[in-house]
Amino acid sequence: MAEFKVPKHGEICWRELRTKDLPAAIEFYSKMFGWELPQTKISPMEYKEIVLDGVAYGGMMAIDENWPPGVPSHWASYIAVDNADETAAKITEKGGTIRVPPFDAPGVGRMSMVVDPSGADFAIIQFTEPM
Repeated sequence: MAEFKVPKHGEICWRELRTKDLPAAIEFYSKMFGWELPQTKISPMEYKEIVLDGVAYGGMMAIDENWPPGVPSHWASYIAVDNADETAAKITEKGGTIRVPPFDAPGVGRMSMVVDPSGADFAIIQFTEPM
């Protein structure tokens, strides 16, 4: 598995491509930037880690029939937090919105998809130690 350190609270820590055509994305990004895109060992779902020089910076996953209709291919940024539930509550107090309430991602941690007051989407993640 590629190197990954659990980030500090508030760090932008992971970038994820959610795509309607995972094979095309794998081909494009690996040829364009030389990324290694191995299957993650953390989850049984098809999820490709973005690895460069032995360090994992993000991942890629397919948008499939389990997603809401009309979701376009897009990049998402994750911000590390110490407590996903407390941070989600604070986001709503500060004028943000919870798009997907905090949930457990086995082998990864607890995360939530949220929106800032201007309408920009991002995700928060409380990592399970050790990664």
